[in-house]
Amino acid sequence: MTENKTLLYLLRRDLRVSDNPILHALSENEHGFTHLLPVYVFQPHQLEVSGFLREGEKSPYPEARSIVGKFWRCGPHRAKFLAESVWDLKTGLEKLGSGLEIRVGPLGDFARQTIAAEDVNVGAVWMTSEEGVEENDEERSVKEACEKAGVEFKLWVDEKYLVDEYILPRSQS
Repeated sequence: MTENKTLLYLLRRDLRVSDNPILHALSENEHGFTHLLPVYVFQPHQLEVSGFLREGEKSPYPEARSIVGKFWRCGPHRAKFLAESVWDLKTGLEKLGSGLEIRVGPLGDFARQTIAAEDVNVGAVWMTSEEGVEENDEERSVKEACEKAGVEFKLWVDEKYLVDEYILPRSQS
């Protein structure tokens, strides 16, 4: 009998099924995983998460305001767009026979908790890379959690952002 080996896929801005680099790679290649656990984690430093709490419960996270100006980091239009995108991703994954786990909190904390869970045998954690200081901190936090637990960590380059580099000819100098 084969041992269950789960791939924990942490999604951030790669919220479409149709051109998702990790889902594409999983469909095209032999990977050895028996289960896929796609997860979207709402980041409390990017989006005010108090709406996810029970009435009267206090958030364990500071408000999602910018450090310098104290402006809300995510306005109502962006929050609506993000919620709709996550819902569309969930629907798309369900059409493929999967689902989407939705959580709130820091990515590193979620990765540590999931890897340590006794009912899930996480064999690897994959996510797409992003540019930015906070995004790099998230990646580092998840990588550290994986290294500490002896779990494979893979950071994918999302090539959708590099499409111009492949299509446009380079100028000859």
